Amino acid sequence: MLGIATALVLVAGLSPLAAGHWEGTLTRGDAQLPVRIDIAADGAHGTFSAPDVGAVGVPLSAVRAAGPVHFELVGDRTTTVFDATVTGDAMTGTFRENGAREGVLHLRRVPDATARPYDAEPITFANGDVRLSGTVFVPRTPGPHPAAVLVHGSGDEGRWATAPIADALARNGVVALAYDKRGVGASGGNWRTSTLRDLAGDARAAVHALALRADVDRARLGVYGHSQGAEIAPEIARDDAEVRWIAAADGPVGPEYRQDLFRVDTALATRWSGDALTQAEALYAEFVDVARNGAPHERLRADLARAARAPWLDELAIPADESWIWAWYAKVGNYDNTAAWSSVRVPVLLLFGADDRLVPPQASIDDVVRILRAHGNDAVTVRTFAGADHTLHVPPANVDGWPHFAPGFPDAVAAFAQHPGRTTP
Repeated sequence: MLGIATALVLVAGLSPLAAGHWEGTLTRGDAQLPVRIDIAADGAHGTFSAPDVGAVGVPLSAVRAAGPVHFELVGDRTTTVFDATVTGDAMTGTFRENGAREGVLHLRRVPDATARPYDAEPITFANGDVRLSGTVFVPRTPGPHPAAVLVHGSGDEGRWATAPIADALARNGVVALAYDKRGVGASGGNWRTSTLRDLAGDARAAVHALALRADVDRARLGVYGHSQGAEIAPEIARDDAEVRWIAAADGPVGPEYRQDLFRVDTALATRWSGDALTQAEALYAEFVDVARNGAPHERLRADLARAARAPWLDELAIPADESWIWAWYAKVGNYDNTAAWSSVRVPVLLLFGADDRLVPPQASIDDVVRILRAHGNDAVTVRTFAGADHTLHVPPANVDGWPHFAPGFPDAVAAFAQHPGRTTP
């Protein structure tokens, strides 16, 4: 039976020929990007997926699926406009992105089972009085399956942030739970007023929710965390027998504030040197000490006033006295995950981009391996991805290209989840 929107389109004499699932490539110059386009049956809605650049299920705008096909992908900084025609099961056309050369798209219609070989099921769970919401990506192959809870990085991250990893895991036979961080999307609470241990508790509640499912193999249930998610991954596993493995990507080790200093000092060093760099680093270190210890602001404000004409001052982004950041920093700045890592007895996969500029890759790897081995855990596998940044993406080879996941990631996470503890190639 036709939906109302589809029926209205047909009555108007316009058949939504592009409705359905499409897979293929965008080509611009010598660069190609694998993509998936899904157009709803009403011909007025759709989504865009390019997992290799970290996009899955991004809503399309201005969709026209009848006659000449048109849709737009609106991002934070750019809008990409697509125009195409459909001939049978082929869609061909062009795309234009702000400031970039025009490219071409070549897509083929694919059946539903090929387009998405997993089911996406809504889930809610609670950590105390905070109710959280997410999506479980469930392979359609017979279970029980290994499973992973995907833990966000810092900031306002919803389930969309980890959806590309969930998509990859589910396509490789792993149940994956992607959820909205507290205070984001459909989840309650507020991460800005919470501690990192609160966020670890949210992820632990997600683990327990997955453990109740009949299609989950509890012996292969673990957590994948990126950046802040990797930082709290050992905290999630601490004293919790349900967590059977950890995959930690680009996570800092030791006191939180030290990673913040590394992040800012590294960024400053790309633009400044000599006395300017020394003064900028010293002023930011003063802010960090004031913020993490909840100290009075008077001396810092006086030093900021003396540096008012410094060309590097705005790059420090030191907040105003009334900003929420001060109370938040006092909660998280002194958090140290060293003790949590020392308690981990399960297999661990460490993943780092070799060109990470937010977390020191080799030093962080060395610290985790040293801590684990000092406490009797030799079940650690390390993967470092050449040319990859903090997001485990490799920059495009030229102006026509796109950043993309480092080769071998996230397949390494899926392989580890299937066989925790086995060394990944």
